[in-house]
Formats: sequence, C-alpha cells, structure tokens
Amino acid sequence: MIDPADSVTLALPQPTRVRFVAGSRVHTATLDQDLFGDWTLTQSWSGPHGSRGGGRITRVASFEAGMALMQALVRKLGKDGYRLAP
Repeated sequence: MIDPADSVTLALPQPTRVRFVAGSRVHTATLDQDLFGDWTLTQSWSGPHGSRGGGRITRVASFEAGMALMQALVRKLGKDGYRLAP
C-alpha cells in the first residue's frame, strides 16, 4: 500500500524486464501493470549505430498471459542469436 492508513490503494508490482543483445542490437521487453490494473508487454529495439529502432506495446489479459508471451519472445530471440544481458 502507498499509505498504511489506506486499505484500498494497492502498490503496483515491480515490472518484469528482460534485455537481450546481439552484437550492437538491443531488444528490451517489460511486463508491467498500469494504474487501472491492465497488463502490457512493452518491447523496444535498436539496431546498429545510426539505424532506426522501434517498439511495440501489447495488452495482455493477465500477468500469466504476459509471462507466456515473454517466454515465447525469449525462445524466438534466442533462435535469432540474441542472448540475455545483465
């Protein structure tokens, strides 16, 4: 809770974030919940220096659905030569 005296307001969970690299390419995915309780998977990527990056926001039904989508992304990026970054 944000305020200990408030029994209604709940703290937002920490976002779940993973970062992948392949050479000079970077791909980041974040699963988080907004103030309305909706879950989103936000992806952003960048290419080699000077190239355009991009991004995508995908609404998901639940935390579990978002984690399933993130696991599929981990498998796909692994096949594309990306590795998890610290």
